Amino acid sequence: MATPVLNIELRDFKGKNQMLKTRRSGNVPGVVYSRGEKTKKVLFNEREMEKILSRYGQSMKIALNLGGERFFAIIKEIQKGSIHNEILHIDFQTLDENEKVKIQMPIQIIHREEVESSVRLMQMNMNEVEIQTYPRYLPDKVELDATKLNEKDVLTIADLDIAENEHIEILEDREKVIASFAYISNKAEVAATEAEA
Repeated sequence: MATPVLNIELRDFKGKNQMLKTRRSGNVPGVVYSRGEKTKKVLFNEREMEKILSRYGQSMKIALNLGGERFFAIIKEIQKGSIHNEILHIDFQTLDENEKVKIQMPIQIIHREEVESSVRLMQMNMNEVEIQTYPRYLPDKVELDATKLNEKDVLTIADLDIAENEHIEILEDREKVIASFAYISNKAEVAATEAEA
């Protein structure tokens, strides 16, 4: 999957009035943190960012384009409005290719429809996993194959598709349960059983 590119520009204004004008024009403020460098105050287009979040999610590596200069970063924090859920501010952290990064990755379940039925549903105990790796090995996504539940009672960290990747360190107990089946009782059968008793 290609790395998404977000165009940013430096901002040097201060004050709420200027910030409000900026938001009305469709731009959103943010900051870019880089180890050993001064924090950059930036602006970016809200629609561009929303498209990236919608397609790739929050844990994706992003290429920030500042006046033709590109550098990779991850999103450390997103602030959103409580009413309209609009983006208010984003903190970016640049990536050093020679330094490992810790990041929470969402767990994507595949083939769920093949194992669920009217009497059993997949019950999730956790929805994301913390990993550590060099930026070049950051996965686009972390997947869990639901069909493995046909062979075992629970799915754990060890069942993730990245579990055997030697370049990725999972910072969780490999025996930690991610998902299992929850069985739904048939009310008619339960009532009949109780009547017989």
